[in-house]
Amino acid sequence: MVTDWSRFVNMSKKNKVLSLFFIVGCVLVILVGIGAEMITTGIFRHTDQICEGVTIASLDVSGMTQEEAMAAVEEHVNQILESKLLVQVSEEQLETSLEELGVSCDWQGTVEKAYQLGKQGNLIKRFKTLENIKLSGKQYNLSYDVSQSTVQSFVEEQCKQFDVKAKNSKLRFKNGKLKATKDQTGHEVQVDETVEEIHSAIDKILEKDRAESMTIKAVVMDTEPEYTQKEVSKCKDQLSSYSTSFASSTAARANNVKTAAEYINGTVLYPGKTFSTIKVIKDRTEENGYQAAPEYSSGNVVEGIGGGVCQVSTTLYNAVINAELEVVERSPHSMVVSYVDVSRDAAISGDYKDFKFKNNTDAPIYIASSADGGILTFRIYGEETRAENRKIEFESETLETIQPGDPVETVDKSKPASYREVTQSAHVGYKAKLWKIVYVDGVQTEKIVLNSSSYKAEPEHITVGASKATATPKPSAKATKKPKDQKATKEPKATAKSKPQETAVSSTQKSKATQAPQDRKKAADID
Repeated sequence: MVTDWSRFVNMSKKNKVLSLFFIVGCVLVILVGIGAEMITTGIFRHTDQICEGVTIASLDVSGMTQEEAMAAVEEHVNQILESKLLVQVSEEQLETSLEELGVSCDWQGTVEKAYQLGKQGNLIKRFKTLENIKLSGKQYNLSYDVSQSTVQSFVEEQCKQFDVKAKNSKLRFKNGKLKATKDQTGHEVQVDETVEEIHSAIDKILEKDRAESMTIKAVVMDTEPEYTQKEVSKCKDQLSSYSTSFASSTAARANNVKTAAEYINGTVLYPGKTFSTIKVIKDRTEENGYQAAPEYSSGNVVEGIGGGVCQVSTTLYNAVINAELEVVERSPHSMVVSYVDVSRDAAISGDYKDFKFKNNTDAPIYIASSADGGILTFRIYGEETRAENRKIEFESETLETIQPGDPVETVDKSKPASYREVTQSAHVGYKAKLWKIVYVDGVQTEKIVLNSSSYKAEPEHITVGASKATATPKPSAKATKKPKDQKATKEPKATAKSKPQETAVSSTQKSKATQAPQDRKKAADID
C-alpha cells in the first residue's frame, strides 16, 4: 500500500490527473449502474403504478394503476360471488349463488395494500423492497366472509319448504265398515347438517378462486308415521253404543244436540290420547251453529246459547263406560235430568266442567254419532279383546232423597190479579251411586263404584199478580219423583274373546237402565 502511494506521489502531474479521472469515472459508472437499476425497479418510474411481481389472488396486477387494479379485482370477485350452488332437496332442486348466501369480500383494502408497496420510506428502503419483490414476488389473498344467519335462513325458508309430513293412517266408513287409509312416510330437511354442507361447498369454490357451479344434496331424514295402516286397522269392532231421546225438545235445543253430535262424529282417538268434549264440540256460539235453549245455571233454569249439549256429553258418557274406556273427568248436573237415570249423566259447563276420557287401549278408537228422528246415538269402535262369557251391567243406587220444600212465590205488580204462572218446576234432590257389575259365565265377579253424585233439591217457582201477593197459591206442578226403571237402550253382546280381568278395552254390554224423574215442565227439554 505504501509502495502504491509512493508510486502515486512520484508520478508526474499529468499522470496524477489521469489517475484521478480514471477513479472518478469508475465511481460514475457505478453510480450510473445503480441509478439504472433503480429506474428498472421502478423507483423513478411512474409512481401511480403497482410494482412488478405483485398478484392479488390469481390476478397479476403488476404495472396497473390503482383504478385499473380495483376494476380487475372487482370483476374477479363478482364472478366468484356469482358462482351457482345447486341444492338438491329430495326430488326438488334449488339454485342460489354465493352472494345470495351472504358471501362478501373486502377486496378494496387488499388493492390499496398492493398499491402502496415500494412507495413508502427512504430511497434505499424503497429500493430494497422493490428488489425483494422482483426476486420473490408478492402474493395477496382475498378474504371472504360468510354470513351464518343468511345460510341458516336459506335452509329454513327455502329448503324446508319441501318437507313432507308423515301421514298417519285414518279411519273411514266404507260400505258400512271401517277401513284404514294408507299411511305415508315423510321426509324432513336437517337444518344444521345441511348448513354444514353448504359451508363446505362455499369453501371449495373459494379455494379454487374461480367461478364455478357446484351441486350438493341437502341432508334429509325420513320420518315415519306415528300410526300405520297396520295399527289403525285394529279398529274394526263395535265396542258399545248408547241412545237417548230428545224427541220432546224445542227446535233450538234439538239443533244444539245435533250440532254438538256432528262435531264429535268421526273422531279418532289414538292410544294414550284424551278426549275433551268441550274442545271437540267447540265454543257454544251462534257462529259455531248453536242457538239459545233452556239450561241449568246455579239451580235455576235459564236460556243459554248451546242449551241441551249436556245430553250429548251424557249419552257419550254412557257409551264410554259401556266400552270400558278410562273416564278422566265427569261431573253430575246441579239438578237431575230426565233422559238418563241419576248418576248416569255427565254435565259440561263453561271451561270448568268437562267430560273427558282416555283411550287406554292398544288400538285407535273411532266415535260415530247420529241424531235422527229425535234419537241421539253414540257408537264406539275399537279392538274387542273381552271374552264372550264376560258381561257388564250398570246399576244406579239412590242413597238419599231430598224433597224440594214449599214453593217460592214471586209477585209481579205489573200482572193482573188473576195472573199465576209456574216459572220453574220443583226438583227432588238426590244422592246416588253408579255401580259397575261384572259377570263371568253368569256369575258376579266384581261390583265397582263408578261415581258418586249429588243433585240439588229446588222448590217450585211461581209468579203471581199483585192482588194475590199475600195468598199462597196451590202448586201447579208436582215435584220430581224417584226414577223408575226402564230400558234406555238395547246394547249388543260382546263379540271378541279376552281374559275376564281385561277391562281396558270393551264392547257393547248389557246394563240396567232406569228412567230419571219427570217434571211437569218437561225436564227433558232442559240441559
